Amino acid sequence: MLAPKATTDYDLTKKRLLRKLDTTLLPMVTLLFLIMSFDKAAVGNAKIAGLERDLGLIGLDFNIGVSVYYVTHFACQLPSNMALRLIGPVWLSFLVISFGIVSISTAFIGNYAGFLVTRIMLGLTEGGLVPGIVYILSLYYPRSELIMRICIFLPWGGSLSGAVGGFLASGLFLVEGIITIRIGILCVFFIPDHPKNSRLLTEDERALVLEGTARNSNLPDASSERRVRPRLILRSFTFHVGLCSLCHLFVNISLQGLSIFLPTIIASLSFLATVEAQLRTVPPHLVEGVCAVGNAYLSYRLRQRGICIAIASTVTIIGYAIFLGSDNSHIRYGACFLALVGSGSSSPIFLSWVAENTAPEAVRAKSIAIVDSAGTIGSLIGVWAYLPRDAPKYRHAHFLNLTVACISFVLVIIGVLYINLENAKRDRGERDHRLSGKSQTDIDDLGSQHPEYRYQP
Repeated sequence: MLAPKATTDYDLTKKRLLRKLDTTLLPMVTLLFLIMSFDKAAVGNAKIAGLERDLGLIGLDFNIGVSVYYVTHFACQLPSNMALRLIGPVWLSFLVISFGIVSISTAFIGNYAGFLVTRIMLGLTEGGLVPGIVYILSLYYPRSELIMRICIFLPWGGSLSGAVGGFLASGLFLVEGIITIRIGILCVFFIPDHPKNSRLLTEDERALVLEGTARNSNLPDASSERRVRPRLILRSFTFHVGLCSLCHLFVNISLQGLSIFLPTIIASLSFLATVEAQLRTVPPHLVEGVCAVGNAYLSYRLRQRGICIAIASTVTIIGYAIFLGSDNSHIRYGACFLALVGSGSSSPIFLSWVAENTAPEAVRAKSIAIVDSAGTIGSLIGVWAYLPRDAPKYRHAHFLNLTVACISFVLVIIGVLYINLENAKRDRGERDHRLSGKSQTDIDDLGSQHPEYRYQP
């Protein structure tokens, strides 16, 4: 469905391979992300359903509890991707099973201390999932196809968890935990290893995958060994990775903050009953998922990442401008759609953008984790943008989100200009000096710094 039009037998073979990956690998990782995202949706709905009363939370206790999740989430993202490269996909299975155990324990908490401990443990077990999945997808999909797959599992996993959370609210942590543990056990057998060793592929398919991912960098990737070299870690800190990290941080201030407090915001619009407010969180999340995939498809067809992120940022800006400019509850509810659609449509493209523009594999794994970690810092800031004293309009939060959306728009345009300028310099041979005096190993390790490498704008 997502593969390009085939014109030769070779193209038909590649199309069949993509379809096989889309019906095996992609649904598997989407399911993982979906089930491990329920806790973020559940905690926001549980807040208006009496979580604070039941656990004796007062003042900023809820914000603190949500914050410690993001602190441990951030702390383990880069180490987790390094462990994934060293140990293999069984590491993700370990994370999923651990998450299920913590989720079961969440069903039995009865006080603030228990709330804090479970949030800390949830962050530790969930933090490595997204960068790990993006890295695995980048091993199997060619550069041009990666964006659609990332923009299916991330927006739809997050959107469906938010929508289902609106229907189910809280109280299902025990069931969720049991299901998660069973899925984690299955992952031991079904999450594929590196394509060179994967049982998912035939020998012919393996050759096609390796050929396609080698073209991710326009260069052969000779660095698929699992060991971690310090100089490759340092090479992950490039201008493009830094720009994507900063922008992803800004986007997640809006996306995660609004997602968690969306039930509270909607409940305050017309003083809705708890159940009605929870149900009204469903449509914005569903529309967000549809628009995120639509924007990804536009980016896929245009072969432009930055421009489509800028389009999404414009939608975010309009949404928060409406929040600040109107007191009408119906108009403000419409602003919820725009704000979620804009930020939800740009966040996954940032992860795809950095995965497409980093090489070799070791650098890509760490760069993805760096950008996702920056997004976690943004999520932490977003939690503290929505404070009880600013309820019910949360003007300070909406002003902050409007400001960072504007800054992100400008930075993305700068990023596109930088990439076009750098590609032009390489076309003119102004980066050829990087090959002088280098051994073949050093040349292979150049990855995205190689003169023949071309960035995806």
